[in-house]
Amino acid sequence: MEAISKAMEMMQKAMKEEYGEDAKLEDGDSITGVFNDGVMTMSLENGELKLDIKAGTPYKFDFNLNLVEKGEE
Repeated sequence: MEAISKAMEMMQKAMKEEYGEDAKLEDGDSITGVFNDGVMTMSLENGELKLDIKAGTPYKFDFNLNLVEKGEE
């Protein structure tokens, strides 16, 4: 469980670096981190922290889903 806690800290730190020190998950928000041996999504649903962890290496594609407007990348 120590590795999961460390991964959560790393994701929260990355979110604060990108969005500012006051950044925090709000209801319905989620963030995803890709680690060496898995992928973890952390979300807040109805005030409850949820984790979705997938072990293994994710498939990677050279393809855009066009979900982010130009300049936000």
